[in-house]
Amino acid sequence: MMKQILKFSMVFAFAMAAFFTSCDKSTLTTQEGVFEFTDEAMFTLQESGSIGRKGCFELVFPITIEFPDSTTADVNDYDELRTAIKEWKEANPDAQEKPNFVFPIEVISEDGEVISVANKAELFELKKDCKGNFNRPKGHKCKPCFELVFPLTIEFPDGTTQEVADRSELKTTIREWKQNNQGSDERPAIVFPIDVEMEDGTIVPVNSKEELKELRESCGDD
Repeated sequence: MMKQILKFSMVFAFAMAAFFTSCDKSTLTTQEGVFEFTDEAMFTLQESGSIGRKGCFELVFPITIEFPDSTTADVNDYDELRTAIKEWKEANPDAQEKPNFVFPIEVISEDGEVISVANKAELFELKKDCKGNFNRPKGHKCKPCFELVFPLTIEFPDGTTQEVADRSELKTTIREWKQNNQGSDERPAIVFPIDVEMEDGTIVPVNSKEELKELRESCGDD
C-alpha cells in the first residue's frame, strides 16, 4: 500500500512540475510575442515615412496613434509610444494588425524644414525622395540620437519668423501655417544656429542645415 502511495505521489509531483513548466513557457512565449509585436509596430510606423535615425525625417511629438480596434493613444515621446503599444497588445493578445498614425503629423527634414503631413499619401510622397535604411526590424533603434533644444525660431517662406517654446507649440504653429497656406510649395524651416542635446546629455551647437544633415547621417550609422 505504501509503495502505491509513494508511486502516486511521484506521478502527481511530475504532473504538477510539467504543468507549471508549461505555464512558465506559455507566459514566456506570450511576453516574447508582446515584445516582438511592439518592436515590429515601432519599426513599421517609422518605416512608413522614413522617420527616425535610419531615415530622413524626425517626428515632432506629441502624436496620436490609432489601434485596429479604433482606440487611440496620445504620446509625448518614443518611450510613451512603446509603452502604449505594449500595453495595448497585452490587452489584445490575439491582435495582429499594427497601429497607425492619426494625421496630420509633423516631421522635421534633414535640412531643418518643418513639414505638416496631412495623410498617408503625403507621407508616402515624402518617403519616395528619401533613401532610408530600414532592413533590420529587430534591434532597430527608434529614439533619435539627439533632441532639439527649445526655444527655437521658425522662419516662414515670406521671411517672417516666430519663436516657439516647445514641441507642442512647434506643431501648432506649423499646422496653422499650412492651413492658411495650402497652395504653397515652400515650407517653414528652423533658423540656425540651434542647439541639440545628444543621447548622453551633451549639448552640441548646430550652425547650419548642412551640419544638421551631417549629424543625422552620423546617427544612421549606429
